[in-house]
Amino acid sequence: MSHVPGNSSARPFPPHQPVRSPYGTPDHPLTPKRRRARGLGMLGGILLSSLAIAVTAIVGEHLTAPVPDIAIHSGIGFAVHGSEELALVPYDRNGSGGLIASMRHDMFEVRLAAVELSTGDTKWDVALADGRPWPVAVLAAGDHFAYVSTDNGLMILDLADGGTVVEPGEVPGLERSRALPGAAYGFDPALNAVVALDVDGGVHVLPLDALEAEPADAATTATWSGVLFAEGSAPDIGGMTSTEALLADGESTVRLEPTADGALGGSLVYDGPDGERALGAKVFYGAGIVLDQTSPFASFEVGIDVDALIAEFLEDPGAASEDLWTGFGNSAVGAGTGHVLVEHQPEPAVDAYALHVVDLGTGRVTASTATGSRLGRALVSPGGYTAVIAAPEGSFWLADLVLVAPGGSIERVEIGRP
Repeated sequence: MSHVPGNSSARPFPPHQPVRSPYGTPDHPLTPKRRRARGLGMLGGILLSSLAIAVTAIVGEHLTAPVPDIAIHSGIGFAVHGSEELALVPYDRNGSGGLIASMRHDMFEVRLAAVELSTGDTKWDVALADGRPWPVAVLAAGDHFAYVSTDNGLMILDLADGGTVVEPGEVPGLERSRALPGAAYGFDPALNAVVALDVDGGVHVLPLDALEAEPADAATTATWSGVLFAEGSAPDIGGMTSTEALLADGESTVRLEPTADGALGGSLVYDGPDGERALGAKVFYGAGIVLDQTSPFASFEVGIDVDALIAEFLEDPGAASEDLWTGFGNSAVGAGTGHVLVEHQPEPAVDAYALHVVDLGTGRVTASTATGSRLGRALVSPGGYTAVIAAPEGSFWLADLVLVAPGGSIERVEIGRP
């Protein structure tokens, strides 16, 4: 046993005391465990709290933000792109609809949406202008391009995506009508061309899918002189109904007849070559048969003898009024595909409205939908779909497009709202 020299009282070293190390021994190495971070600290906590508050505020503002006001223009048009028939729907969008929407939209916009008639899906939706309200009407569409009248001139859009091909007032050949408003443009189905007036009264034609206009011949000029105007917007065509309307053959009619003397409700009666018959048993209150307004008023002349009309008003005001409106067309919309549309109040004297589709063969109601006010313009596509401008239930804004398929079913499209 050994001792420390010079110190007889020192204790001896233990003979087999192991030496411990966090790294082990050469034969048995150890890797130290990593320490877990104990948090982000005060600064991290402040940043996380601020981020959570911001996210909550943005989401809450988005969820509670008012829905923008949508107002559909009456100047709807139709197009076929590929195999799909489209409704081209111009509309005003007022209000951004919240912080997130304001990143994508201006506060006030005029837009154009392309809606697939067979599904009700929106193919594209593009802005045409921002700022003040801007009357817009779709004049016609070819295989590739749509022609749109605005108060800043004629513009041309690509049917594939709604992209602007020619800016308003920049159509080659229409330099003299560069800034003329919507009343200066129309569509001539006989020529399959857009017609345009210039500031000197000259008429020009722009065949569908062409990008350059040319002067019209004498016959076309004579046809459209007095129909196009260098001042004024495109006509705003409101909804029209009647208690009697012509059917597709031009002779048969359908009318609303009171169920009894003094009754508030009425039912439909069909009058055709085989005589009269009741068209279903449904009773309608405050009702009218929706009329076809496919042809805009600017595309034809309405001949009215003013002196004769005044004399008729003095003799029979009711008949004179009916004759006056007959000049604007009195055909039932949808009759060409075997049904009529009836606008009515669900109950007598209530401030609510509804639209019913009635089969002309059976009198059966094939579809219906509630509306917030009287209907807007109703028009029929080349493929037999009926498009009606309507207000959502509980609203007076004409913001919905009701699509009635040739078979009588209804698809309701909320324009401008995801």
